[in-house]
Order: sequence, then C-alpha cells, then structure tokens
Amino acid sequence: MKLSFFSFILFALLPLQSLHAAPTKIDGISAIVDSTPILESDIQSRFEIVKERVPGGIMTDNIHRQIQNQMIDEALQANYARKVGMRVSSSDVDNAILGVAKNMNQDLQGLKNVLASKGINYARYREQIEQEILINNIKREIIKKRIVISEQEINDYLSSDTSITKEKDQVHLRHLLIRANDPEQAKSKIEAIAQNIQTEDDFVQQAIENSDGQYAIEGGDLGWRPLNQLPPLFVRALESESGQLIGPLQSNAGFHLLWVIEKRSPDVTLQQQTKTRHILVRANEIRNMAQTKELAEEIYTKLQNGADFAELAKEYSEDQGSTLQGGDLGWVTPGTMVPQFEEMMDKTDIGAISKPFRTQFGWHILQVEGRREADISDKVKRSNAEQALIAQKQDVVLGNWLDELRADAFIDIKN
Repeated sequence: MKLSFFSFILFALLPLQSLHAAPTKIDGISAIVDSTPILESDIQSRFEIVKERVPGGIMTDNIHRQIQNQMIDEALQANYARKVGMRVSSSDVDNAILGVAKNMNQDLQGLKNVLASKGINYARYREQIEQEILINNIKREIIKKRIVISEQEINDYLSSDTSITKEKDQVHLRHLLIRANDPEQAKSKIEAIAQNIQTEDDFVQQAIENSDGQYAIEGGDLGWRPLNQLPPLFVRALESESGQLIGPLQSNAGFHLLWVIEKRSPDVTLQQQTKTRHILVRANEIRNMAQTKELAEEIYTKLQNGADFAELAKEYSEDQGSTLQGGDLGWVTPGTMVPQFEEMMDKTDIGAISKPFRTQFGWHILQVEGRREADISDKVKRSNAEQALIAQKQDVVLGNWLDELRADAFIDIKN
C-alpha cells in the first residue's frame, strides 16, 4: 500500500455552527449527526493527539470548532458507509487494537488498563478504531466509483510537460479554504484574511481560526507535494505568481490561499526502483507524537542490536497494507511515496536501516534491500499517468461527496 493512502487533501469542512441559534451543551454531547452523538470527551481526546501541533497548545474556541467539524464529517462518512452496507469485521478491529497493544508492550487487558487510567472508555475506543477503518474503506470506494480516467486524458497528460517535469518538482504548502456557500461573502472574507497575513505565523493563525480545510487545525500544513499531484489551479498559480502568499484562488470548492514554505526539484532518476520495507507507528488516543517518537527509537535500538526487521514490522507496524508482509513495500518507483520517505530511502545504502524519521503519517524506519532499473515501458508510463490524474481529482471528488452528505444529514450543534 502506498503511503499516500492517507493523504486525501483539501477536504472541505463546512462551518456548521452557524446553522443553529443559541446552542447549548447537553449532558456532555457536543453535536448530533443524524442519530450519532459526538461527545465532549471525544473532542478532548482528539485534541490531546494534535495538541503539540497547535500554537500555544491550548484548546481555544476556534480549535474546539475545528475538531468538532472534523468529527462531524467523520460521522457523516461512517454513517454513509454503513447505510450502503459496508461493514468492518470484528477480526479487523481486533487486529488493529492488538497492534496498538503490542506497540505498547501490553496485552489486551494491559491496553484496557492504560485506557482506563486515561479516562478512555474501551467500548468507545473500539468504536473509534472501527470507524477509522470504515472511513478509509469508503473513501477508497468513492474514489474508485467516481473517478474514471479516459485514454484521451492519459494521452494528453503524457504529451504535456507535466509528466516530464512536475513529477520531479515538489512544493511544501500551507492551505486555507473558505467555502463559497455565499460567493460574494466568501470572497470578501478571504480578501480580508489575506490582508492580515504578512508572515507564515500569520498564515498559521488565520488557517486555524478561519479555514474550512481538513488540515486547518495544523495551520493548513499539506506537507511536501509533487506538483503533478496538486490541482491544476494551484499549479498554474504557483507558476504565475511570485512571493510566498498565493491567491485568493477560486474553485468550485470555494476560495483558497496558499503559503509557499519551500520549493525543490530533486534529482530523481525515473528509471531507478528501490526494494524497501518499513515500520510505521502513529500517534493515537493513548500515545502522543512524542511518545510515538520514543517507540520508534526503541524499535530502532532493537534493530541495531540484531533484531529481524520483518519480525518487528509484523509486531509493531501500523501500516495495514504491509504489516503482514513484514513491512515489505515491494519495488518502489520515484513519485509514489511522500517526499520525506523518498528522500530517506534514496540516501539509505542497500542493506542499511534508516534512523527514525517523521512524515505526515507518523514515525518511520525503513530498510533498503536493493535497487534496480525500472521498466519504463508504455504500459508503466500510462499507469503512472493514470495514478497522477486520480491524485489531482480525488480531493474535489471527496469534497463534493462530503457536501452531499452534509446536505442530506440532520446536524445539531450543541456547543
């Protein structure tokens, strides 16, 4: 499974609190989505995970609103998945939970004790794990059903300079989105926001307070992205506008601002493939990012002391697509992994194990097992072009789908 599996960006979040007058908190319920309650305790648990990424590390009203909106969207997606008959097996949930327990050097009862000590109800925790798996599955299905790439689109892509240069060029962006429910009002709002941005810190603060994008709570940080996987609107603006603040830009989703943190054009040899396996550990409700880093360092120490990489991957890794294969990712082609992963992979010698490093997905350790010249036949080129075109479209498709879910749902904000 590619690491980009989790990287569905530009997910538009509607500021739902404006839909209801005089909201009041009832029995610890923050919101109700159809018949699904979102509890204040759930919001607090989510904040504990992201707290270190929030300026000041304080749960402000804006942070609370962003987390609440995020959890409303998650409930909408999970409810839809169940409505269309999608289910997660008990064994999948059990395996995910046991994986968390193993990473903490605990058995199931030990994990339950840890959860209890942190005030987290085990049944609720299990529901959240099931929901996470369910949401990932339904997103894949929506993308598969709604995105069809024609042969002509592939031909056009391959005949343009996009396929030659933009898969090498990468940019580290922050993103701020204002939904265009009322286009004139949204335009005025984003223009006013732009006037208040002079530095990256200004952008972070404005994103947290105002953005309707999925990564608002992280200051809109999208991480490093290959240009050929960004929406064409963004690419054109990045090429035509100078300076770090780009926009406002208008799309069907609303109005956008971008902040360019850094650009780079790595020296990527398209023919080279790397045989790689990895271990991924992620922050969760009971382990923050600092503790996750400590776990990754413990695993690295075991590897340095002679432990088998594949066995530790089966025991600790939280990448569901490769765990059972001992972390094996197969032969990796340039452009298929996030830039931080590729950079570490490229500078790690054959047979060597990298030190722990962080991406947007968590903390990784990788092992390079070999390198070879890739098959660059027409079939492979066309397959790569299709994947890049899907990556360009999936954000809009998922955003439109989420709009449909919101329009059809009963959403009651309590606070």
